[in-house]
Amino acid sequence: MSHPRSVTFARDTVVATAVLAGLYGLAFGVQIPPLQIPGYLLIVGFDLLEVVFGPVQRHFDLVFGAYIVGLGVVGAAVAQLLRLGSRRTDVPQWKLAVASALALVGVLSFLFAASVLVTTTQTTPVLITGAVGLTLIALAGWVAGLLRVKLGPAQ
Repeated sequence: MSHPRSVTFARDTVVATAVLAGLYGLAFGVQIPPLQIPGYLLIVGFDLLEVVFGPVQRHFDLVFGAYIVGLGVVGAAVAQLLRLGSRRTDVPQWKLAVASALALVGVLSFLFAASVLVTTTQTTPVLITGAVGLTLIALAGWVAGLLRVKLGPAQ
């Protein structure tokens, strides 16, 4: 089934935004620290925008929501690029939006690790966020069908 490009982009934006909102929700809804890290990385990314554009305390919810939707649009653009470069057709197309959102947070994780590495001598945050970044990128590759994990005996 062929969808017009604008419908596909809108669907990808909604899917990527939902994934990002879910990752943000993990920071507050789950009390298992490793699962909270992606949500906190989204907050750190927003804090960097606040440094550039100024504080937004009065309209935090609105501006943070716009930030998540903006990241969803970036994720949809990444999904479009993946779709153009992908030769595989057996992967459901919405999974590319999920993978792009996961990869986007993985990249945020790497950027945070790099900024900590350059500005401080602390290695623990670098190792933790680097591992989270690798995990998210690998998970994105698996969701997109770029990485195959075979469990059990081969048939």
